[in-house]
Amino acid sequence: MIIAVHSKVDDDCVTGGREYYLFDTGMATALLILRAVELGLVAHPIAGYDEDKVKEAFGLDGEETVITLVIVGKHAASIDPDLKPWQKEAEEERPERLPLEKFARIYS
Repeated sequence: MIIAVHSKVDDDCVTGGREYYLFDTGMATALLILRAVELGLVAHPIAGYDEDKVKEAFGLDGEETVITLVIVGKHAASIDPDLKPWQKEAEEERPERLPLEKFARIYS
């Protein structure tokens, strides 16, 4: 399943020149992803898409901003043999994750 997350300025408030629609839509998307995981699904947001093609495929108007696509499915037991070599490599070799202290601080 592919979920197109989209919004427009008129969907939320604008206070002091600040548009809140992107923030609020992002928060809603995070909760949607958490719920999908809670249901045993895999939910992967992506940013590598052609916005015009997404708008056309989903019937969105010009005022809409496509924020992300969320790809939802079940975790595969094994890697699909039909994947291209570079895709298989990307699945097998995950990038090293930074330790928490490299990108977050807790102040008390």
